[in-house]
Amino acid sequence: MSDPQTPDAEPATPEQAAPDEAATQERESVADDYLEPEPEYVELEVAEGAEVDERGPTAVTTTVRRGVNMRGWIALGLVLGVILAFVFTYAFPEHEEFTRGQVLGFLLVFLTALTTIIVVGIAAIVDFFIGRRTRKITLTREQ
Repeated sequence: MSDPQTPDAEPATPEQAAPDEAATQERESVADDYLEPEPEYVELEVAEGAEVDERGPTAVTTTVRRGVNMRGWIALGLVLGVILAFVFTYAFPEHEEFTRGQVLGFLLVFLTALTTIIVVGIAAIVDFFIGRRTRKITLTREQ
């Protein structure tokens, strides 16, 4: 019995050859879909003076806008919450019913969640104002 993974192996039956042809046709159709983006997701125009060949246009014009890095803002909210929890735990006298560790745990849970939500809200507002600035750029394919 031959191994189907080796390049010189031949399929044992004609039915095994059909999936390879189907996979090739599927890859070709995926490549065709890649060249033609769906208009609701990407707005592309063929750039002035660009040539169109079998792979598509050599240059396209599109609109880009800056965005806010939300991961950085989330990290800022978490760090700010941890710092505030430590400050509030050790800045005030110890509670009679709870240890400092318990108070720190409660404050870590609630303050990190609260500060992260507030900071992400601020980031969304910043993104709203920064996102208004758009510009057109030309993307050129190298030969």
